[in-house]
Parts: sequence; C-alpha cells; structure tokens
Amino acid sequence: MDDREPLAIFTPSGKRGRVPAGTTVLEAARTLGVDLDSVCGGRGICSKCQCAPLYGTFPKHGVTVAEDALSPINAVETRHDEKRGLKPGRRLGCQARIMGDVVIDVPPESQLHRQVVHKVAWARAVEMDPGTRLFLVEMAAPDLHAPSGDLERLNAALAAQWGLPPA
Repeated sequence: MDDREPLAIFTPSGKRGRVPAGTTVLEAARTLGVDLDSVCGGRGICSKCQCAPLYGTFPKHGVTVAEDALSPINAVETRHDEKRGLKPGRRLGCQARIMGDVVIDVPPESQLHRQVVHKVAWARAVEMDPGTRLFLVEMAAPDLHAPSGDLERLNAALAAQWGLPPA
C-alpha cells in the first residue's frame, strides 16, 4: 500500500479503505460503499452530506487521527455555516478533503438508507381464554335473620344474574 494514501474509516458502518490524498469525504464514502446522502451532487448547497470527523487515537481501528487530517474549512462551508448553520464539529462531506488518516462519523440524518430492524411477523388468530373474567353483580345485603356467608350470597347472585354454576 502507498503511504501517501490515507486510511478512511466510517462509523457506524465500520467500512474502511485507502483513498488518494485530496479525495473529498463524499467521494471516499461512495468509493467505499458508505451511505452518505447528497442531493446537490457535491456542490455544497443541500447540507445532506454533513459528517462529524473524529480526532485522537482509536485503538479499536489502529489509527491516530491528527487535527489536520482534513482540509481546512473552505469558503463554501463558511458561507453554508453563515446562511444555514452547521452543527458544532460537523463538516460538509462534499467539501472536506482527506489529507491524512481519518475516522468519520456519519450521523443518522446524513445516512442515505437509515437502519431498519426487520422482524418476521406471522399473522395468526389468537384465541383469548383468560383465567378470570369480570362480572358485575348486585348481591343481597347481609342479614342476621338469614345466616349465609359472602361466598354463598355471591354464588347465588352469579347463578341468578349470569347463569353461572357455584364456584
């Protein structure tokens, strides 16, 4: 591999590869098969290709990203930031050029194909047979002259009002 070709790593996809120095982040993403959205064709007017470059040491990827790994912010990005605003730490992928090893985070709003979790669902009839059911009953009040317990009075009310056998 040529030492002049920087390593580009994209998260969350994990796709990585070497690209020629001076390649835009958008071109590198397309070359490596990363879904980075761009409606304007790389002219710097749609803001769909916003990405977040990460700096520092990444032992997981075996790379250290320097502050000058991307080209300085250019006039197109400055104008875009003044007119529409860029979130802090974000760059336009169509304008930022890769000069050294980089780790680029593609936020969900810039992903062309958003991640979707598909689960197989089977349509089937479900027969409900609960262990308990709710019945509204009106029971006779307790009476000292007719000695019967609460359960006996409840069974009598269920049988009379709902036709249920005694519990």
